[in-house]
Amino acid sequence: MQTRRRVGFRQRDPGVHAGPPPSPAGPPPSQAEPPPPPPPADVMSCRDRTQEYLFACKSLQGRQDGGLQPGRAPGPGRQRSEFSLMAKRIGKDLSNTFAKLEKLTILAKRKSLFDDKAVEIEELTYIIRQDITSLNKQIAQLQELLRARGGPGGRHVHSHSNTVVVSLQSKLASMSNDFKSVLEVRTENLKQQRSRREHFSSLPVPPTNLGSPVVLQDEPPPSGAVAIEMDPRTHQQLQLLDEQDS
Repeated sequence: MQTRRRVGFRQRDPGVHAGPPPSPAGPPPSQAEPPPPPPPADVMSCRDRTQEYLFACKSLQGRQDGGLQPGRAPGPGRQRSEFSLMAKRIGKDLSNTFAKLEKLTILAKRKSLFDDKAVEIEELTYIIRQDITSLNKQIAQLQELLRARGGPGGRHVHSHSNTVVVSLQSKLASMSNDFKSVLEVRTENLKQQRSRREHFSSLPVPPTNLGSPVVLQDEPPPSGAVAIEMDPRTHQQLQLLDEQDS
C-alpha cells in the first residue's frame, strides 16, 4: 500500500502579497479599438433636423440684417418704405428748385440797363433746366415702382400712393410753366433794352459853340460904360500925338 503525500499550504514569505497574478498590460490609448459603427437609420429612434435648424438660422439672420433672400421679391412693407423715401426726396428737390426759380424771377424782371446780372441769370436758367429734367426722371421711376408693387398693399395704400405721384407731377408741371413765363419776361426785357440802346445811339449830337463866329466877336461893353464914336480924322490925330510922345 502506497502512502499518499499530503500536500499542504506552502509557507509564504513574510511581506509578500499573495494576490491574483497581475493582468497583462493593455494596448496604449492610441492603439485602442475604434468605436462600433452607428446603428442603421431605420433603427434610430431620433430624427435628423440639421437642415431645418440651418434654414431657421438663415431666416433669422436675414430678418435681423433687413436683407432679402435671393430669388424672392421684396415684401409690401419694404416696397412702401422705398416708395416713401423716394417721394420725400423728390419733394425736397422740388422745394429747392422752386427757391431757385423765385430768385431767377426777381433778376429777370429788372429793366435797368446798368443793373442787369446777365451771367447770374444764365447760370440759374441752366441749373433749373437740369433740375426739371432730373425731377421728371425721378417721378417716372416713382410711378414705375408704384406699378410694380401692384395691389398687395391694399386698395387704400395704393390709392394714397397714386395721389402722391399725381401731386408731385402737378407741382412739377406748375413749376415748368412758371419757368417758361420767366424766360418770356426775360426775353421781352432784353428786347426793350436793345431798343433803348439803339434809340440812344441814333440821337443827333448837339452842335458845340467852338469855332462859331459869335465867339470871335468882341465882347459887349460892361454895363454903365459909354461908347463915344470918334471921327476918323480925330482918331488919326490922336495916333500922331501918341507917336510924338513916344
